[in-house]
Amino acid sequence: MKSKILINTLYFVISYLIIFLIYVLIINRKRKTYKEGKKAVDINYLIKKFNLDLNKINYKTIKWITTFINPLIISFTFVIVINIESFTLGLIIGFIIMLALIYSIYEIIGRLLKKRGEKNV
Repeated sequence: MKSKILINTLYFVISYLIIFLIYVLIINRKRKTYKEGKKAVDINYLIKKFNLDLNKINYKTIKWITTFINPLIISFTFVIVINIESFTLGLIIGFIIMLALIYSIYEIIGRLLKKRGEKNV
């Protein structure tokens, strides 16, 4: 049991680091300014759903928050899916977990950023 937890933790850390490096080195280079980042669905979702004012909240802050959160969601889902033996069941559960994590974590982040923007008034 301890070795399984250790192996899953190792999988999580390695996958998080790999995905984080991909985000930092490849994806974030394409969206340095807000005009370039307008195509990013995750950032647009946060800005439009929570009516975030980019004059009060820095675009780079939002970009880095999503850079830390997205690999976390992907890595967590990956660790759960690799422990499921059935391929079809793994895909279904992985999809459900990923949607639930994206919605819940982005909701929390959006509310925190909204409060942060209101404090800066």
